[in-house]
Amino acid sequence: MRKTLFTLSTLMAVVTTAGAQSASAIRLRLDPGSELTIEGTSSLHAFHCKTDKINAYVDVDPSYTKDLTKIARPIVSVKVNIVVRTLSCGNGQMDKNMYSTLKADENPLIKYTMSGYDILDGSATPAAFVAKTTGTLTISSQEKTIDMKVSAERLSDGKATAQAEQSILMSDFGIKPPSFMFGRLKVGDAVKVKFHLKAGPELLAQLAAVLNRSGQ
Repeated sequence: MRKTLFTLSTLMAVVTTAGAQSASAIRLRLDPGSELTIEGTSSLHAFHCKTDKINAYVDVDPSYTKDLTKIARPIVSVKVNIVVRTLSCGNGQMDKNMYSTLKADENPLIKYTMSGYDILDGSATPAAFVAKTTGTLTISSQEKTIDMKVSAERLSDGKATAQAEQSILMSDFGIKPPSFMFGRLKVGDAVKVKFHLKAGPELLAQLAAVLNRSGQ
């Protein structure tokens, strides 16, 4: 009985909190399969690092479940934090070199905050749109404003996807491209950042978690 009352009270709290939030926005929670990758080159070979551990806070207009062409500003806010040490290049030594280059101990997070965006003309359909976004990217405590084109789509199950790729220079963030093996291996300054995100309304995830716990 006590367990049932706890479950009901938790559900009520979740619904109340989500209802208060939905007055201005719906927060999406990332699903498994969301991934960010960093691709670069060196004098010996290309490298590819990735992480699926992304802390993203994406708020959308409550009407996003309807025709997106009727919503002038479907995205309310976007903030992303990535722990540097969750990135992996598939090689232990490469991982250590990357953490050292990014000074992961002193600057453990890569951060991004969107400050604005424009929907590109002719890109919107009833379930998708392309936006030119502006935001602040912080790497190794250095901030830089970047413009990035993001493609987003609302799926039939109510979830949403977003993907983009952006080239950046390490030197723009005060990072000196490293060299190893007595200079035989030199890493290129330019890297390409790609991400593919899939998310659903946070309320659904919260309710599922509560129901799973109540069934234990």
